[in-house]
Amino acid sequence: MTTTKLKENEIVHVLIVDDHKMVRDGLKVMLASLKKWMHFKVMEAESGEQALLKITRNPFDLIILDYNMPGISGTETIYRILRFKPTMNILALSNYDELSYIQDMMDAGAKGYVLKNIEPAEMLNAVKTILSGKKYYCNDVAIKLLEAEEEKTMEKIRSKKILTRRESEVLQMIAAGMTNDEIAQKLFVAKRTVDTHRQNLIRKLDVKNTVGLLRAAYKLKLVKE
Repeated sequence: MTTTKLKENEIVHVLIVDDHKMVRDGLKVMLASLKKWMHFKVMEAESGEQALLKITRNPFDLIILDYNMPGISGTETIYRILRFKPTMNILALSNYDELSYIQDMMDAGAKGYVLKNIEPAEMLNAVKTILSGKKYYCNDVAIKLLEAEEEKTMEKIRSKKILTRRESEVLQMIAAGMTNDEIAQKLFVAKRTVDTHRQNLIRKLDVKNTVGLLRAAYKLKLVKE
């Protein structure tokens, strides 16, 4: 059973995969505390191998899976599960918030990633989000992913000498708080020309507006603070 649209009061079949009994017990208590909003039928596995065996014999809506386990790893377990059941909803659970661990689990096919200090309300939100077909990240993880994406964009920009001399001049003046009219007068050009330079800067630095433009410019040290 891997349907993502659950009716009210329908039971959600969950498999908790973690090598620590205390973690599994804690998760079971947490899920039981959410019965006002969702009813969970929970099974457990203490290894990836055991999890693979259980999914061949039981229907699950959701698998909550630890990253670090003895035997086959969390990522390898995900790969194997999805080969057998490609639409399975998998929520990664971990003590690790390093980007490499997060990326490993998401690349493997997890639809969400939360840390083990998760609160019941957030767990409910994570389960609902994933069962609705969307991805879910706890706040700390989402910040790491956003920072990584931003850094990737910055690296792309750094790798190219993309600004012309005139664009650099315009950027310095924008950073100084000058309006397009003031910049046009300073450079003895038409305001429309300055408008074009500003739009080119926004496009080249891959941002959406002047606020984003200045933020990127400071980060890339294209202007001085």
